[in-house]
Amino acid sequence: MPSKIYPFTLARTSIDLIPRKMAWVNQHSFSQSIKPLLWCLKIAGLLPGIPLLGGGNTDSDNNEISPARVRIRSCSGRVYTVYSIVVILILWYNLALSLTAFVSVTQFNGIVCNQIITSMWFLQIAYCAVCNFFVCKHLKVFCVQFDDVAKSINFTNYYFIRKCAIGATVLYVIWMLIAFTFTGLGSYFLAAGNVGGPFGEVSFGVGIIVRIAFLVTYFYFTSTWYLIVASFFVVSLVLTKKFRHFNRNFKKCFEDGKFKGDIETTRMQHEHMSRLLFQADKVFSMYVMSSIGTVIPLIIFTLYFLLFESIDVFSFIATLWSACLSIIQMMVVFLGGGFVNHEAHAALEHVYGIDMNVMGPVHCHQLNVFLSKLTANQIGFTAFGLFTIDKPTIIAVSTYRSCHFGLFTIDKPTTIAFASSIVTYTVVVIQFKPSASDATSSLCNCTLTT
Repeated sequence: MPSKIYPFTLARTSIDLIPRKMAWVNQHSFSQSIKPLLWCLKIAGLLPGIPLLGGGNTDSDNNEISPARVRIRSCSGRVYTVYSIVVILILWYNLALSLTAFVSVTQFNGIVCNQIITSMWFLQIAYCAVCNFFVCKHLKVFCVQFDDVAKSINFTNYYFIRKCAIGATVLYVIWMLIAFTFTGLGSYFLAAGNVGGPFGEVSFGVGIIVRIAFLVTYFYFTSTWYLIVASFFVVSLVLTKKFRHFNRNFKKCFEDGKFKGDIETTRMQHEHMSRLLFQADKVFSMYVMSSIGTVIPLIIFTLYFLLFESIDVFSFIATLWSACLSIIQMMVVFLGGGFVNHEAHAALEHVYGIDMNVMGPVHCHQLNVFLSKLTANQIGFTAFGLFTIDKPTIIAVSTYRSCHFGLFTIDKPTTIAFASSIVTYTVVVIQFKPSASDATSSLCNCTLTT
């Protein structure tokens, strides 16, 4: 008989992976979980002021930051700030070059319409890059505040955040491959004429340098558009997940129609999450405003160009691709912001079901304060405080909460007005459609004598 028994090695199941997953969660924060996406932002020059190297704030030996590491971080931070400024200057210089095409414009036609579309895209990206440079300090605060709020509501699903960040990073690589394959390299090889643009004729060597500069500029342009959109979408998903976790815990506090939890603790947890969302809004409010502010003219001029201009196949696909990007960007803003707003107010239906007859005066007052928070103002992403992105923006339902925030709230009438504006201005632009060339138009107004 053998003295030892060697069992068979069983395949790992999901239950076996739970301890490993929990160990990973305990060692990571929000900034660590989302680090793959942060590295993409760092490469594109969109993350000044947030160090990613080092993995922590202390040395393993004495639990203090060494002076050498402080100097290295300070120096690398300044270098990266300069790099971010250079990226911003490249994007704004690209916009300035696109505006030089309007110098010799004498009439509105398809060429001018296409140039307007291009310049508006360049303006949006350059504007977002500048705004992102100044709001990164709010992103750093958001990362720290996220972990504090997560502890207060016992939110530990950092594995979901990690998967979202990895998914966004993989899509970024795919997006860059598609962009450079069908648009960047297509323009590089198919561009006819002089590549010097407003500088006139250039030599072959200078032309190569100009083409390389075009590819570099195109990299920053496409990276800025995707990474800001992806960052907004990931943060929206995470906040939606967090509010949903809070709502599940809040629902569990009910037993036979009576609330068994601490209403003040629940109210403060929701208040902390609302403040966390307000901090995220500081990061993305200007992006939301630029997206909504530019989508109407982009859609209008793109429709005009596609309907009334005879263009080659590549230009048609490129313009159609531009219209699809506008639609995708608006869907991300409306869906992300709408679902966050919905989950932030989802506790309202449970609050109305609380039996106040069994509650004391203090608890009734706390409940009224919580109820006022959920009904007085809309909680969600805003367009720089002008209005809040809420669920009626997406579905335009006939029943909704009419709550105002800032100047106005996006509800059903606002949604109808938004669509009506697109239709109205499209009709106005169509009226500028150039008339077909008529052979008799060249005839002079004269009298013939025989």
